[in-house]
Amino acid sequence: MKRNDLTIMTVCGAGVGSSVLLRANILKLLDKYGIKAQVITADPLTAKGQKADIIVTQEAFKKSLEGTQARKIIFLKNLVSSKELEEKLIPAVKEIISQ
Repeated sequence: MKRNDLTIMTVCGAGVGSSVLLRANILKLLDKYGIKAQVITADPLTAKGQKADIIVTQEAFKKSLEGTQARKIIFLKNLVSSKELEEKLIPAVKEIISQ
């Protein structure tokens, strides 16, 4: 997989609130590590119909995201925690890129 082929999807209830904030935080983090990826936002229903390498969301959407086509789903306890996001997302990205 080429680095710029990576797709990360952020998911929240309507796809326009916390997922947009999360997208901005992910873009900053990817920039910090020099990783190129497409980062898109969605609601849980839309997420089920789209393909992404990684989905990042909160635990409240765990059940509604069952059956998605994502290679990895990252559940955050605190959506605004940069530390938690970095600790969970970067290893997942590196794992997928190395495959």
